[in-house]
Amino acid sequence: MNPHLKATYTINIFIAHHEKDQVKFEELREHLNELDIKNPAYKINKIGVDGTGLDANKLEEIQEMVAVSDLILLLMSDNSILSPLFGSDPIKQTLQQHKNGRSIVVPIILNTCWWEDTIFAQLEVLPRGGLPIYDSMNVKNQLFEQLIDDLDSKLLEIERRKHALEDLFDETIAQANAIFDEWQKQPETLRAALPLFKQAKQYWRQGFLPSVRQIEAKIAICLREIDFKHYANAAQEAYQQGDYQTCYFNCKDALQLRKDALILKLYNRVSEYLEEERFLKEKAPFETVLKKAQGHFLELDWQAAQYYFELAIEKHQFNFTPTLATIQHKIKICKREYIVENALEEAERLRDSQQYQRMANVLLESIKEVNQEAFDQIDYAVRLIDNLTNVEAYRDHRLDKWGFKNLITSHVIIAPKYTAAYNFSENLAGAKKWDKWGFIDIEGNEIIKFQYDYVSSFQNGIAQVILKDKTWCINHEGKEVPADIIIKEVPIDPKAES
Repeated sequence: MNPHLKATYTINIFIAHHEKDQVKFEELREHLNELDIKNPAYKINKIGVDGTGLDANKLEEIQEMVAVSDLILLLMSDNSILSPLFGSDPIKQTLQQHKNGRSIVVPIILNTCWWEDTIFAQLEVLPRGGLPIYDSMNVKNQLFEQLIDDLDSKLLEIERRKHALEDLFDETIAQANAIFDEWQKQPETLRAALPLFKQAKQYWRQGFLPSVRQIEAKIAICLREIDFKHYANAAQEAYQQGDYQTCYFNCKDALQLRKDALILKLYNRVSEYLEEERFLKEKAPFETVLKKAQGHFLELDWQAAQYYFELAIEKHQFNFTPTLATIQHKIKICKREYIVENALEEAERLRDSQQYQRMANVLLESIKEVNQEAFDQIDYAVRLIDNLTNVEAYRDHRLDKWGFKNLITSHVIIAPKYTAAYNFSENLAGAKKWDKWGFIDIEGNEIIKFQYDYVSSFQNGIAQVILKDKTWCINHEGKEVPADIIIKEVPIDPKAES
């Protein structure tokens, strides 16, 4: 192919934004029309999603659009970075597409927001330096001009990638098709064609021919015929060796892939040999040891039960009951109960000798051995309890921000990023983000939104809040609740004064 006669490509631009930023999105898309003029050899699709109606079907639709997008623009604002859309799996997965070079992801800063705290903080943002487009209307047009120039540079990178990929794609698909065209005469050659088709699929981009559906169809044929050949050969070899049961199942697997007269005839022949009496005779050794295992299991003799269950696994065959998974589960129970039984005996001995710390360690080690996840949760809960017991708000004078640290160890629990903060009360702490108050937990998670002018600490399950000269009480869920006493002024913790 003449290297100058490239296909007219389609460039898909996917734009994610919040519904409250719709007007700004429309203005951006108008400016993006300049890219059509600068790139006449390309058909540029501009697809926007605002995150409304995020049901399973909508998320699947977004996933499909993201997968074929060359340039992904994420419009960052206070509204969008906390929205379900920007926290959804399809949007998070754009990072992986960016890393593997399949797409270019660009966060665009609409207004001042905490975009640095998002998972996209390491990406190159536009406008340059993270200047918000709409914070100053005096420079908005200049920032848009700069933005379009920078995005045009991104399209040049996409063009370079597509040109290089097209050459690789054409060469790979040609090699694969040359092998595939002769597969009915030489089915074994499909093993060589399959990795080439898979590689071609990785290279494929919209605008390349053949279509990705045609490539996938040939991959499916390769997989089917390779598996069919494997099962057919295995069936014939097993029949020649007199292993009729193996022959039977390989015939069955081969016929599920496609019908074949010779394999169907062999399948019917070996089925006659697999009578119930022969099957039961083969299963007898397995059932003998399984019965012993179940007897010891009922007697709570865990070690003996485990031994016979493991012996039963050695004698187990594909179509025996109970299933292999069921027996393996019984073995896990035996191991677990044996460990716990010994730990309880040792713990009782240590308790009688007043060695309480060792007693606790023995019990925790047994939990760790039988259930690592449960142990990790216990350890995690203990650390949270320790932090809650010793937490104290502190002010970082260099940053002029408030955070939280462990009073005993002096370790920072929550980084200083709030303009003011109370000490924890009833497992929640009031904190001020910019000019609004809300509540966080000991892990720094926002539990009650930052939306109030002032708040008090929680006492007896309620806290007072003020918004626009209105005062009311809320519970731990942030819901308004009645209160017998309403204080006109919300007390402010002296430590939280900025």
